[in-house]
Amino acid sequence: ATVLLAGGQGTRLGFDGPKGMYDIGLPSKKTLFCLIAERLLKLIQLASSSNETDISIRIPLYVMTSPMNHDITKEYFISNDFFGLPADDVIFFSQGVLPCLDSEGKILMESTFQCAMAPDGNGGIYPAMEKCGILTDMSNRGIKHIHVFAIDNAIVKPADPFFMGYCIS
Repeated sequence: ATVLLAGGQGTRLGFDGPKGMYDIGLPSKKTLFCLIAERLLKLIQLASSSNETDISIRIPLYVMTSPMNHDITKEYFISNDFFGLPADDVIFFSQGVLPCLDSEGKILMESTFQCAMAPDGNGGIYPAMEKCGILTDMSNRGIKHIHVFAIDNAIVKPADPFFMGYCIS
């Protein structure tokens, strides 16, 4: 399976939305989400064409979002028909949040009675996978190995057979 870390916003890029929806300047205008989904789809197609069994080749894409971009990310995939991936193999889950602190370690307040909160970062993957049932889903699917990568990597090869094989061996 693949796990895409996609909780970040594109604010440092000057973009008002999830980083995965950012136009990185390709002639095709494809977003990072599109590139990753198309690469994964191609891998599934190649594996299927060389498959000599009746077993269907499936490589789920688990997308870790943040509470700030979860709904818009999910809607983006839905509105783009999951970029050709099977809808039931694209699973969204949200990372947790933690209180924001200033440089002196004091909690920042959003209002008089409410702490300012921010996503807990990529390290939040483990509690989020447990809390959202992702580990159970992986177990039910018989998944033994996962490739975790960040949305920031425009040239990533999701579930690259050479990389995965090397790591497994």
